Amino acid sequence: MPEIEIVARVGDEVLTRDQLLQWMPHNVQEDQKELLLRQYVDLWVRNTLLAHAAREEKIELTPYQQWALMNVEKEMLAQKYLDARLPQKLRVTDEELVNYYEKHKEEFRRDDEEVHLVQLFLETLDRAIAKDIRESEYLMDVIKKNYLDSQMTRLMEKNGDLGYVPVSEIRKEIQRLVKNGRTGKIYGPIQIEGGYYYFQMLDRQPKGSYRSLDLVKDEIRLRLLNIKRLQERDKLVKKLQANSDVEIHLEHAK
Repeated sequence: MPEIEIVARVGDEVLTRDQLLQWMPHNVQEDQKELLLRQYVDLWVRNTLLAHAAREEKIELTPYQQWALMNVEKEMLAQKYLDARLPQKLRVTDEELVNYYEKHKEEFRRDDEEVHLVQLFLETLDRAIAKDIRESEYLMDVIKKNYLDSQMTRLMEKNGDLGYVPVSEIRKEIQRLVKNGRTGKIYGPIQIEGGYYYFQMLDRQPKGSYRSLDLVKDEIRLRLLNIKRLQERDKLVKKLQANSDVEIHLEHAK
């Protein structure tokens, strides 16, 4: 194996660049990639050193650990088989979405008062942006115009449209304004730790009201796709079981 392919070596075992890149999550940000690679290499070296030491001292896995390891391999093979055999494009109709929503409507009842919130955090006051906000009816227009929804901020939440948020989970500094404020008005700048905050409430819904189908249809679609996939899996397993020699003796497990 060419030395350029080897990222780490412990004795006769090597970690290759291809193995490392296959482990790396596809959606990791560029500024985090080097740190994650370093952490994984350190983990691989540490575990390999310890495993070698265990073998030298004749330390072995217990029968249960060997069974668990074999079961992990079995689960991975089973998943690959399902991925290859199950339909790749399952469809959910609008009628199915409506029917599921009506039958499970209680699951979409609000446990708290919620507001549809748009927010903007600025580390320093910007006169041009402040002027845009004063002259605009919609805070989101200003955010998009100045590409502020793509910038990193000190807030845990993004700049932009947060959707419906429980009032109890909103930042403590603005909770009173949200509770007593009116929809449509743009509030700010409000000085908070690290900068200045603007927000606009587009809608308010009371505790006990139901989230509309439009708000939850993506969640319902994922649920239904999962249900359909499980149904297809069960059909496949039943077919395999019918053509195989399978015995189950639950009475022996007592």
